[in-house]
Amino acid sequence: MEALNSHTESRKKKFFNRMQREIMLVQANKTYVVAARGTGKSEGVDAPFVLRNVWDMPGSTGALISPSYAKAWGNTLPALVNGLKMWGYYPEIHYFIGRRAPESANYAKPKREPLRDAWQNAIHFWNGSVMLILSFANAMSANSMSLDWIIGPEAKFLDYDKIKSEVNPANRGNINQFGYSPFHHSELYSTDMPTNKGGRWILDKREEMSVNHINLIKALYAQREKYRSIHPLKRTEWQQRQYRELTEDINGARKYQPVQKPDPLNKQKREYTLFYGEYDVLENLEVLGEDFMWQMKRDNPPLIWRTAFLNERLFKVENGFYSALDENLHFYIPRDVKEVYGLNFDVDDCLNDDDLQTLEPLHISFDANAAISSACVAQKDGDKMRTLKSFYVKTPDKLPELCKKISNYYRNKINKEIVFYFDHTFVWETAKDDESYAETITRCLRDGSFDVTEVYIGQQPRHDWRHKEIDRALKGDTGILFPLFNEYNNEFLKIAMEQTGVKTGKNGFEKDKSPESKPDTPEAPDEHKTHITDAWDTLFVGMNYFYTEPSKITTSVMFLNK
Repeated sequence: MEALNSHTESRKKKFFNRMQREIMLVQANKTYVVAARGTGKSEGVDAPFVLRNVWDMPGSTGALISPSYAKAWGNTLPALVNGLKMWGYYPEIHYFIGRRAPESANYAKPKREPLRDAWQNAIHFWNGSVMLILSFANAMSANSMSLDWIIGPEAKFLDYDKIKSEVNPANRGNINQFGYSPFHHSELYSTDMPTNKGGRWILDKREEMSVNHINLIKALYAQREKYRSIHPLKRTEWQQRQYRELTEDINGARKYQPVQKPDPLNKQKREYTLFYGEYDVLENLEVLGEDFMWQMKRDNPPLIWRTAFLNERLFKVENGFYSALDENLHFYIPRDVKEVYGLNFDVDDCLNDDDLQTLEPLHISFDANAAISSACVAQKDGDKMRTLKSFYVKTPDKLPELCKKISNYYRNKINKEIVFYFDHTFVWETAKDDESYAETITRCLRDGSFDVTEVYIGQQPRHDWRHKEIDRALKGDTGILFPLFNEYNNEFLKIAMEQTGVKTGKNGFEKDKSPESKPDTPEAPDEHKTHITDAWDTLFVGMNYFYTEPSKITTSVMFLNK
């Protein structure tokens, strides 16, 4: 295929993979794409969608929906800008980011002018079209708007209830200006495979697609290509008419399809055409090459490889050890720290975590294993235990590397106090090592400029006791801290807790730790096993039954009913 490079006014041949070709061919009014990383969503799906709407509806108002401004400015927009560059569209030439174009640029005005403050979260295109950047972390950010098209590149993090209650009602009106376009009120939601229940709404969109109708669009397109291949000046009048009629048929089919679930009480005869597609990274093998595929498999954690690259679906085990863990109740998406971010915004820093109390101490626990070492970090927030982030490293990295990773992440935190909870397994010394795990952790965290308060909880409580107490906490028992988890920063912990099973032992319920004896493989990665959940259990016990303020070391021993 050929793409016009507007910057150099020259034509370049570009290769598009099957996913990109299929989506650009169909161009359904509603498009939902679940595609692996490396498949070329930004340049071959997102950027063409934006450019198509900008060209077809000059002066229109679109919206880029993001879970937060941090993700929009730090991840989504840089990728989209690179995608637009591939098509020959450049910032400060064809569009301005975060501000209205200066008068000297001689840009057209939007049909609906954004409010003054809205320009700082908007992109102004040369023909007057505007794409607003909306954050779901800001309540009702789409309220009172009248949008013409919508793009949501981080769909797995978007709350579907908010899409239905806030975004969809805003994607309305302006029929008198853009009713001619089959792409008016179009939507594109794209993502890699959701790993949380809240993001799986997009998977259900498959059921709303009419396969026969999508095949009709493809057939009409193929028929029209026969006439398109003929130079316009050499087409007969009949061929010209066929080309025009097929174009009208294609555009009509792109906009409307027959109702998929007719209601006898509803006389609706048509609905917006919907296309759903799933694609793994192998779709882009011709571009990326086999060497890149192997490198991605080596360099990425197995969860990322399986879900983000191979598009596998992972689900919560039934009646597991953390059976009361509720995605909607115990996991939260933090708010935005700031209103606006720059394109070079560094998101890998604790100061971007809105839930972090910078003046309060951190509470931390670890799990150490020959293959993987992990840690969970939390803070007490009133009657809540807020798990801020979880970490892990794999062999050959050990506890010192894990502590360095944690210290680096929290390097800009004002209060450098850490309360470190550990059980009996962390006080052992061997002939090989002259210091215990606990001593190693304390030393390494202090080397990272943190003040460490050690709290020894003694023998780790039995599984059945932990199961009962954690279940009480998850169900809201007021005598125990209520567990909350930052959804962005605990993806691996979340998967591990959801996939931790139970078995019946001599003392009742026990964690099913049998997966730990199996090797670390893409199908059974160590970070999905019970290792990291043990670190969280220790933190739960410490913060609920041995809670300590920094530098106030407890010398008492609490005997738990094990």
